[in-house]
Amino acid sequence: MDDVGKWLQRDVNCLKDPQRSVRKRSLEKLSHVSDLVRKFGQDALVCFMQSHMFQPLVECIADPIEKCRELSILTCKEYAKVGAMQGDGREKALIIAIHARIGKSPFVETSEELRLMLLELLQLVLQASDIATLENCIGDVMEVLAKTAADPFPDAKRVCCDTVLVVAQKWPIQVKMHLATLVKPLTLNLGHQHAKVRQCTLQALEAIVPCGSTTLPELMKDILLPNLSRVVFDRSAAVRKQLVQTIATWYARITELREFEASLLPLQLSGLTDDSLEVQEFTMQKLNELCLIWAADELNKVNDSSEDEAMSVIVPLASVPFQSRPPKGARLQCQRLLAKVIPSLLEQCSDWTVQTREKSTSILRIVLLLAEDNVNLHVPAILTAMAKTCRDDEAVVVNSVTACMGIVGQFADPELLFATLLPLAAGRLAGQDTSHHRTNGLVLLSMSIAGMPQTKILPHMDRITEALADNGLREADVPELQEKLALVTTTIVSTGYPLLSSHDVWSFRLFWILSQVMAATPEDSVAFETAAQGLEYLAQAHNVVLEGLYIKCLPLLLQSIQPANWTKATPNRILFDSVARRGGRACANNMHAIVPILITHLDPSKEPDVRLAFLALLETMLGNTLMYKAFEPFASKLLINGITPNIVWQAGKVAATIRKVAMACMYTLLRQGLATRACLFEAAPHMLPVLKAALDDTDAKTRQLVCLAFQFLFVALPDALGGMTNYNITVNVAVIVEPVSQLYHELLKRLDDSNDLVRKAACATYVMFLRAAPPSHFQGTIIDYTMDALFVHLDDTDSEIQAAVFEVLKETKRIDAIRLASKARDNRNRMRNPMYIDQLLQ
Repeated sequence: MDDVGKWLQRDVNCLKDPQRSVRKRSLEKLSHVSDLVRKFGQDALVCFMQSHMFQPLVECIADPIEKCRELSILTCKEYAKVGAMQGDGREKALIIAIHARIGKSPFVETSEELRLMLLELLQLVLQASDIATLENCIGDVMEVLAKTAADPFPDAKRVCCDTVLVVAQKWPIQVKMHLATLVKPLTLNLGHQHAKVRQCTLQALEAIVPCGSTTLPELMKDILLPNLSRVVFDRSAAVRKQLVQTIATWYARITELREFEASLLPLQLSGLTDDSLEVQEFTMQKLNELCLIWAADELNKVNDSSEDEAMSVIVPLASVPFQSRPPKGARLQCQRLLAKVIPSLLEQCSDWTVQTREKSTSILRIVLLLAEDNVNLHVPAILTAMAKTCRDDEAVVVNSVTACMGIVGQFADPELLFATLLPLAAGRLAGQDTSHHRTNGLVLLSMSIAGMPQTKILPHMDRITEALADNGLREADVPELQEKLALVTTTIVSTGYPLLSSHDVWSFRLFWILSQVMAATPEDSVAFETAAQGLEYLAQAHNVVLEGLYIKCLPLLLQSIQPANWTKATPNRILFDSVARRGGRACANNMHAIVPILITHLDPSKEPDVRLAFLALLETMLGNTLMYKAFEPFASKLLINGITPNIVWQAGKVAATIRKVAMACMYTLLRQGLATRACLFEAAPHMLPVLKAALDDTDAKTRQLVCLAFQFLFVALPDALGGMTNYNITVNVAVIVEPVSQLYHELLKRLDDSNDLVRKAACATYVMFLRAAPPSHFQGTIIDYTMDALFVHLDDTDSEIQAAVFEVLKETKRIDAIRLASKARDNRNRMRNPMYIDQLLQ
């Protein structure tokens, strides 16, 4: 020690020199502790330091010169590492010095780097000190830590938290008396921008909160829980993982937490819903550890029931991250706290922030999995809360709600669910009969049914299908309501799949609902696609293709929607239109029921929009290859009572449209060969006058269709205008012959039509007209006038018109070849191109 004194005493004395440079040089020399240890040995150096150097060195911590303070603190740290600070009250003196610099606010020590070094020095002192030595100084230490926890320097915050861990481990009793002093500033760091600071803060709280305090309930309620609830949304997975660790430690070590178990449980379970797989696995590990404690809890044993072990989770997608039934301890703990946990979670499920709604519903899913059938007491509250969130704008929230309701459907009493949801969906609850409430009811019904086992659905299928098939719900015209109705119906079909083949009434109701949705929605809508998928599932349930399902259900559907006084907007008319277009062979089999409905609504006394809709439907059905032949027995009625009356001229644009569509129906019927000779002979007296008048219609398309219809009439009835009697049909010759003289002039007028398509159709029709009666019926004025008109149009500028007229002239040769040759020679020199004339003269 004498050798040490000879070398260092002068430097120790210089620590009090008024010259800063002198103090600085001395401190620099004294700070090389490792060199001094090698030179003098550790024991001798420590002895000298304790007897001669300690006091002046500590005084230099408050030196006015920053560099001197830095060297002094650095030297103290180095000596603390070799154990020079223990004994004779040196630890207390050092703590007092540190407290003087950083134990007050604002800090006496203005340099953040030096504040960091002082904290590191404090940590070294605390680690090396005996518990009994510093029992009376912990108050100062806690003040230092409380002040430095609020230090703006992030590194200082981290070292402060590390120091807290040391204090909590060695002096828990003293910490208990000063817990509030430290907890308040620490929790503020949970919102710090540095993830490492937030993580260290949670570690510090994990250590000191179990020390307890008389003020712990107030701290937990007012400070800890509000701040910890925000950590659930932390962007750092490491911080969220530490939150799980912290809560788990509190559960394991704090007996005073009974009051706050319900608040801490969702925070603990939040890790199971974390985006990070690492956090999920860590949470599961901690949960399994806590389950041992919870299972042994006397309060939880009250809810224990051995027969429950037979139950198993059967919603694999909703049960993530559990691979099987959740641990028993977790179930017992959750079931005991359910009445306190559920209300707060449900309140947060409708929070204004997406993040909170998504996380709350995710945690609720875990809680419901753990609660199992204990959820029955809370079904009304859950349904009320989920109704507010089930149609959230954010898909992640809707997915979470879907999972929650699936679990409710699995475990809850179906009587409770349906007693609320079915009246809500049907709009039968007071004040909740709006489309918004009904849509919510359908959404929740769909979600819950998706999670139900078939054994639960079966006893209620009749009331479910009856409620959904209610007119007020099935015929709703709100798009979103239609979409959800299709969804819930499809869900019922897919969930109750094996039950439907043996219950035709249920199947028919579901078919009716899905068909109604398809009829009332656009083909590119979600509702239409969902309903179409539902019909496919329903057909599969009956082991038939979709056509087979229509064959099975269409007769009863037609019987159920018998028309009273349909308007265009009547839901049953819209449904009839849809199934008639899609029914295929099913419609063909039920044409005896369909045709009367068509004829009834084609009556001229019906509203124009109704007739137009049914004419459009009829035209589509006549063109359908699967059903058009079934119209043949009814062709006469359709022509006489349905189609022809709608071709009669009436003023107005709507009437013109009706005539055009009616003509399209007649043309399609004739083109498909559905009108037999007997049918045409019966209908001709009604049709011909109307068709003749329609040749002058204002719409070119109508005129073209009339010409084409005449063409098919003449083809179907060769020589009919000549008064032939075939198939035991007696024809009134006066009625038949008279149209020859009436029609030829009207048909020839169409050669002057403003539309070339009409002119070409008129030419083709006139060829058939000339074949429809014996040549004698055209002799004289008729054929003479016809040839004159045709030769005029043979010189048309349009080559296609010329060719069409030429075909008609060739047909006149059969009637009067001499007259044709004479007129051809007379007109040859008038033609721009005599090619066709020369062919006629050959």
